[in-house]
Amino acid sequence: MSKSSSRRVVRTALAAAALVPFAAVFAGGTASAAPASDWTRPGSVFVGTNHNNSSDPSEPGNQIAYYHRGSDGKLTLVGKFATGGQGSGPGQRFAGDGLGSGNSVRLTADHRFLLVTNAGSNTLSVLRILPDRLQVVDVVPTGDGSSSQRFPNSVTQHGNVVYVLNASGQGSITGFRLGLDGRLTPIAGSTRQLQAAQDRFAPDALKDPTQVAFSPDGHHLVVSIKDGPTNAVIPGADPTGPGRVLTFSVDSAGRASKDFVRTDFDNRGPFGFSFDKAGNVDLAEFVGGGVEDGHPTGAAGSYRLGRDGHLTPISTAVADHQIDTCWVVNNGEYAFGSNYTSGTISSWKVGKDGSLTLLHEVAGTTDKSANTQGSTPLDLGVSPDGHYLYNVLPGSGKLAAWKIGATGELTKIGEFGGLPQTVNGDHAPSDFSALGSPAGIDVI
Repeated sequence: MSKSSSRRVVRTALAAAALVPFAAVFAGGTASAAPASDWTRPGSVFVGTNHNNSSDPSEPGNQIAYYHRGSDGKLTLVGKFATGGQGSGPGQRFAGDGLGSGNSVRLTADHRFLLVTNAGSNTLSVLRILPDRLQVVDVVPTGDGSSSQRFPNSVTQHGNVVYVLNASGQGSITGFRLGLDGRLTPIAGSTRQLQAAQDRFAPDALKDPTQVAFSPDGHHLVVSIKDGPTNAVIPGADPTGPGRVLTFSVDSAGRASKDFVRTDFDNRGPFGFSFDKAGNVDLAEFVGGGVEDGHPTGAAGSYRLGRDGHLTPISTAVADHQIDTCWVVNNGEYAFGSNYTSGTISSWKVGKDGSLTLLHEVAGTTDKSANTQGSTPLDLGVSPDGHYLYNVLPGSGKLAAWKIGATGELTKIGEFGGLPQTVNGDHAPSDFSALGSPAGIDVI
C-alpha cells in the first residue's frame, strides 16, 4: 500500500471514530426522537429566533427552533430551546433583519454542537444536539464589553478554532478554542479590530459588519462589511465606507494576523457569502445590480481567494433584477440568493472556473405574508447532499423549503411554522425590543 493510500485509510478511520459518540447518542434516543435510521443521513434544521426579552420577562430570550427533516425534505418542529442569551429582536432599519448578518447559527463540523451568537447579551452559546432537544453546554462573552466588542452576529469554526464577529463600533473578531466537551476557551491575543466605523448601537443593518467565515482550508478568515450604498442610490444612506471584504491569515496557534488584505466593492453592498467546492467566494451584493424603476437591485459575484488573501474577481455583480439580494449559498453546481424585499429566490449556474451565470431571476417564490413588508426572506441553508434549500422568513414566521433539481430548478415543498413572526411594518419600535426576528440557519 502506498503512503498516500495509507494516509487516506487512517483519515477515514479517524473520521469514523469521531462520529461514533454522536451516532451512539442519536441511536439511543427517546420515543419522541426520530428513528435511529434517520440519523445515518442528514436530518435536521436549526434556526435562531433572535428573540429578546430584556424589557419584557414574559417573552422568551434567544432560542433555537429545532426541526427534524424527512427524506422528502419536509420539516417537523421538535421544539424551541433557549440559548442562554439574548437576541437583538427586530431592527429599527429592517424589522425582519435585526442582525444584518449571515451565519449567526453554525453547526460544528462533527455535528455534535451548535454555535449561536446572542447579539443582545454580547455572548456566544454552545448547544449540544440530542435527538429530541438541545442542551446548553457553554455561554461565553465575545469581548470586554467595549464599543467594538459588542453585538456578535456571525460565527465560524475550523478544527478546534472558533471565531466570532462583533458588529458594533469599529467591529472586531475574536477567537476561541473549542474543547471536546463543547466548552470554549478564549485564544489570548486573537482579537482584531475591523475599522468598521459603525456610528450607532445597535448597528444599522444597512451598513454593519456582516459575516465571518473560515476558508475551506482554514488558512484564512474572511469578513464582509456592507458599509451601505451611496446617497445617489439610497438618499441619506451616508455609507461608512466603500463596502469591504477583509481577509486575515490564520497561524498554527489559531490567531488571526494583525494585518488584513482589504478588497473594496464600490458600494455594491457585500453581504452574505459562501464558498464553492473549489474554495471561491460567492458573494451577495445587495445593491450590485444598479437602480431599476427607482429601486436599487441586487446581484451576486464570485471571487478567487489567493494564498496571500487577495480576492480576484471571476464574475462581478451578476444582476438578478430583484430587490435586496442579501444571502447567497451554493450546492457546488448552482448558487441561490434570497431577496429580502422582493420575497423571492434567484439562481445562478456555477461554472467550473468559479464563474456565475444568472439562471433564473425568480427561481422560487415565498407565500404572501400578512405583514405589510412581506415574508422578508433572510438566511439560506442547503442540505449537505445538495438536494434541498431552506430559507428563513421572519415576515411570515416560517421556514420555506425547496427541492433542488438536477438542472438547478427549484420545486417548492412548502413553508413550515414554528418561528416568531416579526413586527408588522418594517421598523421595530425600539432597539432590543421584546420581540422575535428569526435569523441564522444550518442544516444536516
